[in-house]
Amino acid sequence: MEDQEAVGVESCVNTVREVRLEEDEEEFRSCCEDDEVWKESEEVVVVVVKEEEAKEDLDEFSVKMFFKGMSIAHAGESSSGFSGIGVVMERSINLPVIQVQKKLDFYVEESVADYLALMDGLAEAMQNKVRSVYAFTDSELLYEQITNEERLDIPLLVALRQRILEHTSNLETFVLTLVPSVDLERPLRLAQIAIGVVSSPAKGDKSVENCSICCEDKLSPMMITMKCSHKFCSHCMRTYVDGKVQSSQVPIRCPQLKCKYCISTAECKSFLPLISYESLERALEEANVLHSDRIYCPFPNCSVLLDPQECLSARASSSSQSDNSCVECPVCQRFICVDCGVPWHSSMNCEEYQNLPLEERDASDISLHQLAQNKRWRRCQQCRRMIELSQGCYHMTCR
Repeated sequence: MEDQEAVGVESCVNTVREVRLEEDEEEFRSCCEDDEVWKESEEVVVVVVKEEEAKEDLDEFSVKMFFKGMSIAHAGESSSGFSGIGVVMERSINLPVIQVQKKLDFYVEESVADYLALMDGLAEAMQNKVRSVYAFTDSELLYEQITNEERLDIPLLVALRQRILEHTSNLETFVLTLVPSVDLERPLRLAQIAIGVVSSPAKGDKSVENCSICCEDKLSPMMITMKCSHKFCSHCMRTYVDGKVQSSQVPIRCPQLKCKYCISTAECKSFLPLISYESLERALEEANVLHSDRIYCPFPNCSVLLDPQECLSARASSSSQSDNSCVECPVCQRFICVDCGVPWHSSMNCEEYQNLPLEERDASDISLHQLAQNKRWRRCQQCRRMIELSQGCYHMTCR
């Protein structure tokens, strides 16, 4: 009975509001001779009314909820793909924003994803003891069905509507407002990252690119290009970064073999879900603040965080190396120089190594450097290759 009375009161309020709007419209029409002027003004009036309805003062038990569902189908298919949701709830100034981000376990149409986003947002709001929700959507279908009880022949949407109303019945206030899509950019971005979309796909764009890690063709919006120019799919990069964070191998290098570029936090934020990004930030903070004396294994396919003192202690008891700066990485079992932070340079001491030009410090160049001690070997200044003098003068010409 209480629900019926509430619906009846709401219907009366809507009727009164519609009558007032009609009276205002007639008065405004009488002042306008140009029909086009009326049409433009009518849109402005509607938007202003809806904005005013939702602009309520927020307290610790009320939120403004912006929610959005996102779906992207596999190339050449319309019945499979990825779906995700994003919800952003603004509270009073002294309280942090509540965010919900989820990749769904199944693919659904985007209209259905909007329903699921609202449902999950309401559930999260109640867990945070929220009593009043002012929600915003750009889905006309959802808006009409929730606010005007539009009848649909789609059983799934009818069932979802019922679940949403069950959630709202536990609230003191629930207001749903229809807004332009531009107002939902934040929840849309959360939903995109949840399913691995790193760039906004053009409508109808089904182009694919191959990922060099999983060797699968992925939709172009799901591919990310590092600043070092190497490109991988967002799913592989997420798995790669999560693995490095769990093993404390930060900062994280590009997964391309022999690439020494360290992926920036801004790049990681573009494809990592909220929880994964927070874990990365904590790992970076611990590495930079708590373990400032630690070093990273210089081998690109290892890069584990090491404590030089622990490595030196282990070397003292088990290693046959005589140099105090040479230690063995406990993960990859390769020797490194803790003073220079590079693979062990067995053919020279640290001073000799550090006197080498930067471009000659690779392991392969060190061996060539030894050859250069013999005056019969020289490095071409143009192509940087080592050349042996077999006969003639010392003049070289690069061809």
